[in-house]
Amino acid sequence: MPTEVENALELRLALKKYMPDLAKETQDEMANALRPVVARARGFIPADSRLLSGWVKGTASIDTIDYRAFPTFNSSDAKRGLGYRVTPSKPNKSGFVSLARIQQANAGGAIYETAGRLNPNGKRQGPIVDRYRNGVYDQTTHTGKQYSTSLNPNAGQQFMENLNSAGPLVNARPKGLKGRPSRKQIGRAMYRAYAEDNGVALTALIKAIENAKQKFEEKMAA
Repeated sequence: MPTEVENALELRLALKKYMPDLAKETQDEMANALRPVVARARGFIPADSRLLSGWVKGTASIDTIDYRAFPTFNSSDAKRGLGYRVTPSKPNKSGFVSLARIQQANAGGAIYETAGRLNPNGKRQGPIVDRYRNGVYDQTTHTGKQYSTSLNPNAGQQFMENLNSAGPLVNARPKGLKGRPSRKQIGRAMYRAYAEDNGVALTALIKAIENAKQKFEEKMAA
C-alpha cells in the first residue's frame, strides 16, 4: 500500500551524504519492519501440487514455440522472487519514489499474485468474426488483450477457479480510507500478508524515518 511521507527522499539522500552510519541504521530498521511481512507472504505461496499441472510443467508445441511462452509457475521460484527493497526506486510516471517496498520478481509468482484483478472469471474466448484475406472470406476467432487465446473456451474460468482454491484475492486497502479504490491493492500473497499485518510494518517504517530525521537534526544543530 503506498503511503506518502513528505521530504523523506531528501532526508535519505542527506543521511547518505553526511551521516552514512545513520543512513545504514535506518535502512536496517526499515528492513526489519518488512522482513516479517515477506516471510508471511511466502507462506501464502502454494505448493506446485495445488495448481494446474499444465501451468506448473509448461507446454510448448511446434505451433507455439516461436511465440513468447506463458510464464510457468514454480513454488520455490515464486518464494525466492518475493523480497523487499529499502533503497530509493527510480521515479514513476508521476514523479514519486519508493523508499521501501515489497515486490515479486518471479513472473509466475506475479501471475499468481494478481490474476483475477481485472477478470475475476478469467478471460473469455473471442467471438467468431468474418475475415477477408487474399480474396477469400473465412471465419476466425477474434483476438485481443481482452480475450483468451486458448483453444479451450473454458480455460480462463478453470484457471481462475484453481487459483482461487489455492489462495483468495485479498484487498489490502484499509477500511474507511478516503480516495478512489484501485485493483492494484489486491493480491493473494504480498497484499494478503500486508492486510493481515494490520499496519504494523507501516508504522515501524514511518517511525524509523521520523527517528532518523530527529537524530539528523540534532546532530546538525550540535
